[in-house]
Parts: sequence; structure tokens; C-alpha cells
Amino acid sequence: MNPGAIWWGQIGNSLRFLTNVTNHLRDCQSAVLQVPQNLPWRKGFYEAIDIRRTSFGSERRMVRLSCQEGMDPGAFVLDELCSKRVRADYWPGQTYAEYLGAREDIVLNDYYVWITGIHRKTELAKWTEFVSQYKNAAKHIEQSAVFLLEYDGVPVESVGVERIPYTVEDYDCRVFCLEAAATLNSADLRGYQAELALRIARGDPEICAALLTKGSDLLEEPVKTAQSVLQSGYYSEGFQFPDMTQAEIESAVWKASIVSFFPVLEQYRSDFIAQHKGELIGYLPISNSNGDQITDPQDLEIGLIQYIVSNAKTNFSAMEAETLNLCRKVRNLLAHNKTPSYSDIAKFVALKTI
Repeated sequence: MNPGAIWWGQIGNSLRFLTNVTNHLRDCQSAVLQVPQNLPWRKGFYEAIDIRRTSFGSERRMVRLSCQEGMDPGAFVLDELCSKRVRADYWPGQTYAEYLGAREDIVLNDYYVWITGIHRKTELAKWTEFVSQYKNAAKHIEQSAVFLLEYDGVPVESVGVERIPYTVEDYDCRVFCLEAAATLNSADLRGYQAELALRIARGDPEICAALLTKGSDLLEEPVKTAQSVLQSGYYSEGFQFPDMTQAEIESAVWKASIVSFFPVLEQYRSDFIAQHKGELIGYLPISNSNGDQITDPQDLEIGLIQYIVSNAKTNFSAMEAETLNLCRKVRNLLAHNKTPSYSDIAKFVALKTI
């Protein structure tokens, strides 16, 4: 599985971002790319852009450069992208942007210049000021450089250059987990597998991918597997995954179980009542755990239904009694902040309750 290809090739928000960036390149419009610091599969993002621009950008060269904090943007562009002769012709009487924007005979004009490493608002302000000045100075030449400023600092609303924001949304990560689980096809209960990865990773797609590659281990021993992944795993850019306490992982696993199984339990309860309403009425009224009298079968909880069925002499099959016993066990575990064992979940599936 290539998780980066799924993230940048099948997820709606990522595809829209790619299209927006590509359109700016096609139209030769400079922009600020406001991205999260931990951009998922950054190399995959660059590759996707490079593939898309082959349809229109053959006359320009893409140059990606990482800047250092504190440097002057104009001096950096002059030093990195201009010839010795062009550097020698510059005199301090004008700004770098004015000088470069007025030159029609330099190779800079044929570049897409993609600047990375902009992490602070103050640094972004320097770069956007340079790009704005350069754009104004270059109005009278036929072709000029196009700048993309990749910024991963605190969000900004207005920067003087058009901004293309990108965020990793929970719904995108959920879709990614489902797509990745289907692609891997390495475990049963792929919906639950995806939910576990999503909750444990707290919406971080690269951690989700690492968890999903563990296949059935994640289902059978989610806490132990997650601890192993977090302790030994690295992002695609080389830095280690953040740590989580055992309590945090257990809480995430429980939440995944709630999301995956509580609706199933409720659906089974509702279906059972609809199928056996006539028989259940014969055992009413009955008191619930709070001492309230239940007179309508629709108000019966799994525990009371199980109690009625287990004490009934007729009307209900042994399979129904077994299923209700399991449902009650799973429901009680979830209600007390505990997670069902994989064996119980497997029985749940075998009994065709999900």
C-alpha cells in the first residue's frame, strides 16, 4: 500500500487543494500555501503537483528551495537563482524586488519558485512583501517568476498575496482510514479497524496508516499494538511519532468501540422488539434497574430483554438467548468504560448481529 498516493489521490479535500495550487501555477499566479506543520506525505504532495503541471508547465522549471530564518528574501533569491553577472549588476540603490522585477533577460523569469521552511508570521511577512514588490516591478515585462510560499506557522488571514489554506479534517482522515483498510484487506471488521486507527491516531493520517498496516493485531491487541507503533514509528519526513499514555490509548480504543458497536446493539434491540412485540407484552409491566415500571416493549433495554428471554419457558430460541447474553455483556462493558475482547467481538460477528 502507498498511503501517500491514497491521501493525495483519493481524498476530496486533498484533491481540491491540489487543483487550487495547480490552477495558480497554470495561471502564473503567486500564492501562499498555508499548510499544517506536519503535512501528510509532503513528498507525495510535491510529486502530485509535478505530475499535474506536466500538462501546461513545460516552459517553466520548478525550483524548490528551503529558506533559513532571518535571511533577506530578495538576497536569497538573487544568490540562489541568479547568475554571477546578474548578482554583480545589482546596486543597493533599489530593492532586490525592484531590481529583479525589472530584468527581462534573466532565467529567474522562467521559474516556478517554491519556497519552503517559512514557519513564523514575521518571516512570511518578509516574503510576501518581497513577492508583492517583485510582482509590481515586473508588470511591464512579458514573463516573470511565479512564487509559491509554503508556510506552516500559526494561521493568518491576510498576507498581501493570495492565500491557499489547507487543513487535515477529521472527515478526510476517516475516509482515508476506510480506503486504506480496504486496500490492505489485512483484517476482518475493516470498519472497526479504521475507527480504531482514527481514534488512536487522533486524526493524524500518517499514524493511522502505520496502525492499519498492523492488520488483525490492531483488532486483537489494540493497546499493545498502538504502543509499539508509537514507540517505534516515524513520519515520512523522519521524525518520531508523538507518545501517548496507556490511559489515553485505552480511552481511544473505548471510543472506537462505542462508535462501532453501540449503534449495532441498539439496532438489534429495536429489531428484536419489533419481531417479538406480541410475546414481550405478555411479560409487562416489569421494573427496570431504577425501579421504574416498563409498560411499553419499546422501552425495554437489552438487559431486561435478556432477563425476560432467559426466564421464559417458550417463545424464544436458544440462538436468540445466546445472542442476547452476548449483547448484554458487550453493552455492560461499554457502559462501564471497558472494551470488549476480540473474542467477544468475533462472536458478535459470527452471530450475525453486525
